[in-house]
Amino acid sequence: MKKTFVTTVSGVTEPGIIKSLAEITRKHGGEWLMSKVIKLGGHFTALFEMTIEAESLPQLESDFEAHFPAMYFSYDLVAQRTPSAYQEVKLQFDCNDRPGLTRDIDNAMADLEVELESLDSHRVAVIGMGTAVFSSTLTLAIPESITSQRVIESLEGLGEDVRVSQI
Repeated sequence: MKKTFVTTVSGVTEPGIIKSLAEITRKHGGEWLMSKVIKLGGHFTALFEMTIEAESLPQLESDFEAHFPAMYFSYDLVAQRTPSAYQEVKLQFDCNDRPGLTRDIDNAMADLEVELESLDSHRVAVIGMGTAVFSSTLTLAIPESITSQRVIESLEGLGEDVRVSQI
């Protein structure tokens, strides 16, 4: 019986690593349903949701570790999914950087019972001003009972300089 797993792999970036991981997965009858790859400073982390026959997983794990001994791998079984009453919304969030900002964003989302699906952020120094700007793209799962405008207003309430727009 096929099971669905979220697999995480991280380590130093190697040329062709994603292609090799996918080939090994296919060799064992697995299939990637969704993947996300992040590369920073010569390191990378990949998350992929994969279906595979449960009895094939141990051999796949062994093959991954044999081919990539310096990489870290983890495998988590995905619980049976239930249909959700959420809408996906993408927002652009910009403001002056300050300590605790990502915590405040997370708290604002938790207060509204909004799930943060992904956060891609950058902090950029502004030359001549002695400050930094925080810019991020947020992908959110918003309950149908809440409008995207309410989420935007909640986020803009984090500071006078906060600007949020739906993309």
